[in-house]
Amino acid sequence: MLTACLVCAFIMAFWGGILNEENASSLLSGYNTMSDEKKKNVDFKGITKIYKKVFYGVALGCALVGISGYFFTKNENLSVALLILVFCWGMTPLFFLGKKYDPNSYPKWQKILNYFILALLIFGGLFAAVMVYMSEGNLIE
Repeated sequence: MLTACLVCAFIMAFWGGILNEENASSLLSGYNTMSDEKKKNVDFKGITKIYKKVFYGVALGCALVGISGYFFTKNENLSVALLILVFCWGMTPLFFLGKKYDPNSYPKWQKILNYFILALLIFGGLFAAVMVYMSEGNLIE
């Protein structure tokens, strides 16, 4: 499990490291499909900083889950459940912090979709983590 957590941490840190203002428009979803007038309102420097912090935070969380699971517990299901929570709950700040850098108004269906995805991350992540933790035997051999 340590290896899986460290690989996930490396991938998230890598994405956080390569993300900058020049390439963020092609890497961040939704921006390249915006109209030109909506693109003018977006503070890309601020959004890039938020994404970097979130990706580095998730990478740190993955590494901590792997290292603590390796040294302190032999319950692999607990480590997998914590890894699920780190990924699902680690992405939720993007919904709250990113809004202040994008003052554009969006249709009601897009707002509903945003809140649905947010709820799915929070409650779906919690449900998946509980199911993994409570399952019989180790999921990873």
